[in-house]
Amino acid sequence: MTLGETITVEALEADPYTLYERLRAEEPVSWVPAVGLWLVTRWDDVEQVDRSPDVFTAQTEPSTLNRTFGKNLLGSEGPYHKRIRSIIEPTFRPGSVRPYVDAVIVPAANELIDQFADRGEADLMNEFCEPLSVRVLKQVLGLTSLDDDTLRRWFADLAVGAANFEADPAKQAVADAASREVDETVQQLLDKLSTEPDDSILSHMLQSEVDGERLSRREIQSNLKVMIVGGMQEPGDAVGIGVWALLSHPDQAEQVKADPRMIKRAAEECFRWHSPVGTSTRQVTRPATLTEAELQPGALVAAVVASANRDERRWMDPTRFDIHRREGPHLAFATGAHHCVGAWLARAETRTAFRVLFERLPRLRLDEERPIELRGWEFRRPLHLHVRWDP
Repeated sequence: MTLGETITVEALEADPYTLYERLRAEEPVSWVPAVGLWLVTRWDDVEQVDRSPDVFTAQTEPSTLNRTFGKNLLGSEGPYHKRIRSIIEPTFRPGSVRPYVDAVIVPAANELIDQFADRGEADLMNEFCEPLSVRVLKQVLGLTSLDDDTLRRWFADLAVGAANFEADPAKQAVADAASREVDETVQQLLDKLSTEPDDSILSHMLQSEVDGERLSRREIQSNLKVMIVGGMQEPGDAVGIGVWALLSHPDQAEQVKADPRMIKRAAEECFRWHSPVGTSTRQVTRPATLTEAELQPGALVAAVVASANRDERRWMDPTRFDIHRREGPHLAFATGAHHCVGAWLARAETRTAFRVLFERLPRLRLDEERPIELRGWEFRRPLHLHVRWDP
């Protein structure tokens, strides 16, 4: 048996990085039947896949994203992709994101911390990281009429479908029910915005035109689902992983506390060390070779960005967490035409969360009696993040 044939979904969920290290060394382009994908694990190969849409297309069939969300930005190429992105991307550029820091992210972070600051202990994943991503997303997208629990449920159920590479019918049923509920709710919101526009991204998607064309309501609904999953999962999980990473290396955490200019560098190393999104899924359009592996048209390929960010050929001592790294940028937000449109918002949210947490919670530290458990290979996150501080 090949190494890929021995890999199970449970093994990937529990500890993908150990498997990726073996794959990079022994089988860098590996067919893994458990998920129905060729896993591509070395930096150069991952970059080639993400930057070659003519050979490795995001418009896959089957597509977990299109199956769950409807045709969308991430699961498309060509004119459709360019048109959708040209409308959505401007709202997520640095200049557009910057005002959110003081107007949305900082107040939301402080309001959440106010609820537990006097207690001296908390589970930050459930009491800070996830709620922060929900509150920021609600404001930015224009979903303020929804309660937090509804948005969190939508995210959790849609994410089940997005990561359902094994095509489990039970998992898909959960995702499909959430998808229908999102469509019905967004339809009502769009009815209101059609006569009462505001400055939200949802309103911008409804009103903006490219070459005289606007997005259809179906296109708005499907792409909003992408934003719900990406906008809640990536920032929330990145904050949780990042706080854990820093507190697991107290000497580096102290450097960040002492010099706020280190926050940006610390956030980038957190994204590299434990990437919250694991892969970019593509489909081969014509015969291709990656590190001696022959891939045929129709083959589904996962460019494992989480593995590329640990590739020994790219990074010095890649398993070491080091906020002083100088090797260059990581691939946590992918690269090429499908580089994550929400990358700047995720960065702003992560950096702001670090700053506010360290300012508000003196001597913030991990609760050694309640160790962390991380799960996931497509979406990796701490299940809990128990911390203590001096109230």
